[in-house]
Amino acid sequence: MIVLDTNVISELMKETPNAKVLTWADQQLDTDLYFSSVSKSEVEWGIALLADGRRKQQLADAAVEVFAMFEGRCLDYTCHVSSFYVAIALYSKQVGRPMSIEDMLIAAVAQANNAMLATRNVTDFDFLPGLVLVNPWA
Repeated sequence: MIVLDTNVISELMKETPNAKVLTWADQQLDTDLYFSSVSKSEVEWGIALLADGRRKQQLADAAVEVFAMFEGRCLDYTCHVSSFYVAIALYSKQVGRPMSIEDMLIAAVAQANNAMLATRNVTDFDFLPGLVLVNPWA
């Protein structure tokens, strides 16, 4: 199981996604790729903040299309995940590596589901014990 970070989902929403990301995604089993409800919220929030117009509509359409590709593979933030979140938040504070709340939530979802995390921002997560990372841009 691989959880896609928000930056991977955003890349897949582009009119012309990065070739390395597309190749990487094509090499994975569809049933292995998941996203978190946190990433869905980040994408939808980003779109909601845009002024009404053509770009906003294009991104909204792209988001619907990309999330439809992963139908049934959205991992929610649950009570079980919350324990992982607390451990990540505490550890990042202890080692002096602050993280955004969204990144901690996404990492917690991945860890709670014993999944790898696909992200461009490897250095945002690479200090977390037990979290396996993959960079589709590499």
